[in-house]
Amino acid sequence: MTVFRALRSRAAVIAPAVAALGSLVFTYVTNPFSRFTIVEQTYRARFRGEVLRTVDENDRLVIRTGPFWKALSVYATGLNVLATRYWASPRSHAETVDGVIDDIHALRFDPQRLLLISGDHFTALFVRNLGVFYYPMLDRSIPGNAQDWRDRQAVYLQTLAYALGVFDKTDELSTTIVATGRRAATCVNFYHYPSDTLFGMLYALASLAGVEPGRAAPYAQDVHELETREAATALLERYGDALARHFRTYRARLLDDETLLVRTDLRVSGAKDITERRSAFYDNVVLWKSAQLAMRLGLAEDDPEFLDVMKATILERFWLEDEGHFLEDLSAEAVAGRYYSSDWLIVLATGFLDPSDPAERHYFTRCVDYVRTHGIADPLPVKYQAEQRAHRQVPVVRLAVASYGGDAIWSFWGMEYVKTLVLLHHATGEGHYLEEAGRHLEAYGASMVANGGFPEVYGPDGQMLTTPFYRSIRQTGWVIGFEQAREMYRAARG
Repeated sequence: MTVFRALRSRAAVIAPAVAALGSLVFTYVTNPFSRFTIVEQTYRARFRGEVLRTVDENDRLVIRTGPFWKALSVYATGLNVLATRYWASPRSHAETVDGVIDDIHALRFDPQRLLLISGDHFTALFVRNLGVFYYPMLDRSIPGNAQDWRDRQAVYLQTLAYALGVFDKTDELSTTIVATGRRAATCVNFYHYPSDTLFGMLYALASLAGVEPGRAAPYAQDVHELETREAATALLERYGDALARHFRTYRARLLDDETLLVRTDLRVSGAKDITERRSAFYDNVVLWKSAQLAMRLGLAEDDPEFLDVMKATILERFWLEDEGHFLEDLSAEAVAGRYYSSDWLIVLATGFLDPSDPAERHYFTRCVDYVRTHGIADPLPVKYQAEQRAHRQVPVVRLAVASYGGDAIWSFWGMEYVKTLVLLHHATGEGHYLEEAGRHLEAYGASMVANGGFPEVYGPDGQMLTTPFYRSIRQTGWVIGFEQAREMYRAARG
């Protein structure tokens, strides 16, 4: 009996250690970007000379569901965040901005990899990235050699196809797809049902088909030819029914048919998923754009009147004329506090508003005035808002990195702000817009060389955001937005 108790006691000690080791091994081998990953590509896009060849084996994908797999996926995602905080955060050693850009492209836009991701700890696919943070991927006016252009097309196409293959087998959308085996994936939400996952897929599909241009407005001659139209058509034919099914569910779940706005009685996750909001301006614009894209792609009945009425309703409900900015969301707290958030800039990529239209230009000029007055673009553009508002963020983020959804500086939205300035200069001829855009681009360029990358997010002081639990991605592929903003600025200067 004594021996039995001793063995049982030893097992009680060993078992958790074995489980912990097993989870570490699992996290490593199911990371698509680790050296010894077991994850395979089920959709491959490769150029043979000038011809794009695709192989679609998404039928082999297995979707793992249930509490165990979801919990394991969340655990692995969190472990990767901690690992890159204290160990892996690769940097470029280039001494020029273009050198840093080249290194990031080689690291992030590699078709041999499973996915196009932001980088470092974000080894899972946040599907919104396709339509938000990576919307300029197929901008044909961004220079680059032929191989770089083909890599951009191929990795963007592969990532979309992977997402389509996964959601073809699910009843619901999720914010995130986590690889959990050789050809297995698990869908999880950070932190609620997504407002922008469908938008990401629809935008990418339309961009690959040549329906969306990957830029807010024309600014220079194309230097590349789009070579993905045929592949996009094949994806639409194969996955169109699944997309249409998800669109019907998404619209029915989010849209209040009486107000024609996102419902205020539920929470959804968008690009600012760390903040708890109710019917955010961002989510409403994304729903509007998703409906427009679904119509353009033949996935929903064409209804231009619905789009017009919904747009007018959004503008009427969210524009704060006295403050000169859009209301962040319709929660009681936000309404009472007249809250601002810089993700209003989603209006540019979606074409929801156009600074070249005299009837819509004042929305941009007033918002820029607000940003300037409140220092939201200093020392780099832009913070989500001037104050932290940590209490609005989900608990884990509030604990680990309180400024993340508040007064931290987001490089992607910063580039959208710079593009706004350039387009306002083009529309008005006022030189201060272009001068400010140039100043911000110069500051970002200096930061890129100093930090050895294009950081995802900075602290309010303009230094790469780092806390005991979190470190910003250093070499994020969001640099494609910097390249687009820089080319728009150069074109405006002549």
